[in-house]
Amino acid sequence: MIQQEMIQYQSLDSELNRIEKDLRKNDSYIKRKQFKALSQECEENLAKLDIRAQELKNQLAAARQTMEKITEVIEEHSKEIGALEDVDELNYMNRQLNAQLTELTNVDKEIKRIIREGEEIAKSFDEINAKLPKLVVAYKKANDDFNKATEEVKPRVTELKAKQAELKKVIDGSLFDIYKKVSEGGLRPVFVPLRDGSRCGGCQMEMPKAVVDAQMAGKSYMRCESCGRIIYKED
Repeated sequence: MIQQEMIQYQSLDSELNRIEKDLRKNDSYIKRKQFKALSQECEENLAKLDIRAQELKNQLAAARQTMEKITEVIEEHSKEIGALEDVDELNYMNRQLNAQLTELTNVDKEIKRIIREGEEIAKSFDEINAKLPKLVVAYKKANDDFNKATEEVKPRVTELKAKQAELKKVIDGSLFDIYKKVSEGGLRPVFVPLRDGSRCGGCQMEMPKAVVDAQMAGKSYMRCESCGRIIYKED
């Protein structure tokens, strides 16, 4: 037979799990999680905006340098045109001047685009920075409420864990190892009684009695082939 201490340990563990699940269903826990996620999202967006703002700053500086160079070329061409008398040379210089003016227009449009995007980023910065402090305050309140709920169940949790520690001293090590391995896989309860001589007390699967008797020969428990729980015989 499975040690009664093991069954008692499992019962205490089930209560601890119920307490933990109840805490995770607590409204303050859910809100805390939501506000934390929203705050992190704001922080990440601010970081992305900061990177983009720096990129735009570099682009603007480069565009302005390009504009200065084009302006210098235009001024030189304008001076040269004033001194030209040959028609062909004059037409050539006019074409060169028009090309530079077109390029200047394009750079001017690019600068305006960069400035517009920069203004949009600044607006987003302001919106996020206005929202973030409120989220921080909301998270703190939810966190305080959750900590209060945790403190309320703390005495019972401490009591249950103390009882488990005492039980573990007399539980067979190999049996406890089985329990931990299966329970950590998410299957609970791990140890369930045999029902009606051939049915798993966990998943309720019916098994041939001859198979049950054969697997339990010389011991008091077996592994359920359906759910993987440990089935034991009760007194």
